[in-house]
Amino acid sequence: MIHPRPLALTALATFAVALAGMVAFAQLTHGFTALTSETARRDAAAAVPIEVPVLTGIDQAGRRHALFADIEPVRATPRVTIVDFICTRCVGGSSALGGSHQQLQAAIQARHLEEWVRLVTVSFDPLHDTPATLAQYAHQMRADPRVWTLMSPQHAEQLPGLLASFGIVVVPAPPDQFQHNAALHVLDAQGRLARIVDPDDPLGALDAALLLVPGPASPRGAPT
Repeated sequence: MIHPRPLALTALATFAVALAGMVAFAQLTHGFTALTSETARRDAAAAVPIEVPVLTGIDQAGRRHALFADIEPVRATPRVTIVDFICTRCVGGSSALGGSHQQLQAAIQARHLEEWVRLVTVSFDPLHDTPATLAQYAHQMRADPRVWTLMSPQHAEQLPGLLASFGIVVVPAPPDQFQHNAALHVLDAQGRLARIVDPDDPLGALDAALLLVPGPASPRGAPT
């Protein structure tokens, strides 16, 4: 015979776990409103590119320069930039974004698109993600510095405004972790946010980037 009390306790425990998950998700999405605002933001960026803050950052080589500036040799056509936001010690969404950028780098190299598209990873954990930590992460990811730059903002107090401009929501979570939403952000050659793509669609982000390359030398027809 099955006693009703154990069943009731099991149901109560299941409900408690589900409720805790909903509370955490509501925190991350600001009461679920971020879901609809994210869609609206993607539509807005696609319609009219969004200006983003010009901040100084420190890259994995310890160089200080504008966060999304292309400091490689001067090119005839400025490169389009695909940006993600991570912290190197996170084990969830940040790890997945690292994998997406690895796929992007491989596709850029295989299709010889280095002259038109570049990658930037920005840490939202600048106190931990020093140049040495970023360099170690870059080595782990096998990041080619000609294609992929990793940076932390130089001034941590400017980070909230930067994250808000990209629609990134970060919630501290113990132990030493963060919950955050994720996307691949495509900046046009003028450094404006022009497309936002799901993080599990890196090749879609690359296609979106190629559509933004200006000039007659655009590689839109480059072989896949």
